[in-house]
Amino acid sequence: MRRIIAGTLALTVLSSTWLLGAEGATKAKKAAVKKAPPPASAQMQQMQDQLNQQQQQINQLQQQLQQSNQQLQSTQSQLQSSVQQANQQAAAAQASASAAQQSANSLNSSVVDLKASTTTITQSLTVVQKDVKELLNPLAIRYKGVTFTPVGDMDLGYTWRNHNNNTSASTPFGNIPLSGEVNNYFSETRMEARNSRVGFRMVGNPNDNVKLTGFVLTDFFGASEAGTNPGQVNSWLLRIREAWMMAEFKSGFSFVGGQFYSLWTPGRRGTLPGGEMVPGFAYEGNEIVGFPYERGAQLRLAKKFNKNFSAAFEIDQPELTAVSSAYTPSALGGMENTATSFPAGSNEAIPCCNQSFYIYTLTAPGSTTATGAQVANGVLTATSASTNAAPIAALQSENAGLAANPIPDIVAKVAWDATNSTAHFEVRGIARFFRSGELLNVNGAMINGAGTGQTGLAATNALQGYTNATAVAIATTPQSAATVNAVAATLGKVDMNTAKAWGIGISGVVPIVKNKVDFILTADAGAGVGSRYNPGGTNNTGDATVKLDSSGTYVLQPVKSAALAGGFEFHPTPKWEWYVYGGNEYYQRVNYTDTSSATTNTLSAALIPSGANVCGNGKQMCLGYGNSNLTSLTSQSSANRDIWEGTLGYLYRLWTGNYGTLQTYGEIQYIHRAVWQTAFAGPEPLKGQEIVVDLALRYVLP
Repeated sequence: MRRIIAGTLALTVLSSTWLLGAEGATKAKKAAVKKAPPPASAQMQQMQDQLNQQQQQINQLQQQLQQSNQQLQSTQSQLQSSVQQANQQAAAAQASASAAQQSANSLNSSVVDLKASTTTITQSLTVVQKDVKELLNPLAIRYKGVTFTPVGDMDLGYTWRNHNNNTSASTPFGNIPLSGEVNNYFSETRMEARNSRVGFRMVGNPNDNVKLTGFVLTDFFGASEAGTNPGQVNSWLLRIREAWMMAEFKSGFSFVGGQFYSLWTPGRRGTLPGGEMVPGFAYEGNEIVGFPYERGAQLRLAKKFNKNFSAAFEIDQPELTAVSSAYTPSALGGMENTATSFPAGSNEAIPCCNQSFYIYTLTAPGSTTATGAQVANGVLTATSASTNAAPIAALQSENAGLAANPIPDIVAKVAWDATNSTAHFEVRGIARFFRSGELLNVNGAMINGAGTGQTGLAATNALQGYTNATAVAIATTPQSAATVNAVAATLGKVDMNTAKAWGIGISGVVPIVKNKVDFILTADAGAGVGSRYNPGGTNNTGDATVKLDSSGTYVLQPVKSAALAGGFEFHPTPKWEWYVYGGNEYYQRVNYTDTSSATTNTLSAALIPSGANVCGNGKQMCLGYGNSNLTSLTSQSSANRDIWEGTLGYLYRLWTGNYGTLQTYGEIQYIHRAVWQTAFAGPEPLKGQEIVVDLALRYVLP
């Protein structure tokens, strides 16, 4: 840099000297042209003056050069100083920037720490506030590692029906009065608190991989306490609605056992208890026609594959509801029976009214004693007699029992749930197995309690599906020892048969307007499932009927049925719920005839009223469901063909908060029942119509 500046100044000085010399020469030439040359001394003097003048200029230029050098040196010094100062300032600025960055980082870290600390404090404060709130207003009770949460409600219900059903809040859809029946001319009013429910939920977490849940819910639909005055004190007994336990694993598997809604019940969400579609707003205790449900002892294995798909497999308590047949032979066992006729569970007439009956206690070979009778070689030889109907009640209570199904009902379901809505779809199936046994006499023919058997004796123990060492027989005339011995010798000989029942169903929930309108639908069909699982089938239908097969053996035949139910649920505001439901159930007719009784009806006048449950010439027995050939008014004259209904109702929440919910219900139902037409009923089939109005006030725990 210095060399460049020095060279520049030297070049400037030389250029200036050359220009001055050239300018002087030019002026001299001009002067010489204009004037005559001066004398030599004058010229010498003039040249001396010019040299002096040039020397002065040189001196001035040297001074200027020196000054320029000094200025250059000063400038260089200043520039160097400025560069050093700039470097120092840059270094200082860099240091300041670094310090500022560090300060900023430190400040930012402090702010982050402060925010985290504030968040932690806020969370801690929230937890503390929540803990304090829970202490002051506990939502659950902690006991060791278990959390108990009370559930339930207090309910007051009012029910009015235009025809008398002699029942409470649960309407027997399949047994509403038919036209012409006495109850068809009376209305009915009920007011009760039986629908109140009390229970609790308990939850525990043994580890991070499993969650245990227990649930108990009861109501007061148990029978009235014996000895109370229902007109003055309504002492309804507590009963179990649900009582189950569940283990849920992170792998998606769940095990559930206890009493709860069957997997055959349509669902709203998933395949676990609590996700049932049971019409959530309907107040009717029997749900709606066509909506299948059952609460019983069950064991369920469920698997949730992802957020959308789940499946479950279940075994249910096996139970064959009342066999519905135009005639049920007394020696045919294996079905549930009740003490309403003799033998219990059949449609045979009960002997009564000052008639003599001979009650025989039969002892199987190998037994040594029998109450009230002497035994010879293990076979009864003596008889005892009665002249009133008192022993009949004992026989009925002896024969009351449950069905003898060989294995549990088997149910399976596959379900799909939407991720961001209430949409739900499922497919389900069920398999059932009914077993019956026919008690045989010494000749291999069935012992017929109606008097059509070859012995004229009714062996009542066969109704239980098995035989005891001691059984009972009845006849209206004394029987010989040989006849009694022949009957006793057959005890333990039972011809067993198994009938298979099945069902398939689909159901779903479709959100029409998100969070505002939902559409629900369920449909199922099968054989031997309608009576137990359908609300209309539990009355006056039966899962199976009786037929005589080609070998002459009485066997059970599942009754075919189909059901459909659905409706719309409206949620206009958080306080209001409106609903419209409808459903239908259909039960198929099947005609069978007991041709074996055509010539052996020896005691029909005594044990069967004239013409009861008979077909054709009055000596053959009508079998099957809804037999069109019936010529008498019996329970089978009212075998249900189809039942349908429509329901409109609302739910309004008066108050809702951490104190619970006080809500009101109001609904109206129209129910229509049609039965199969028989020869006795005349040209028009019997029908029943019912209007039901329900009003309720309910306080639900939070």
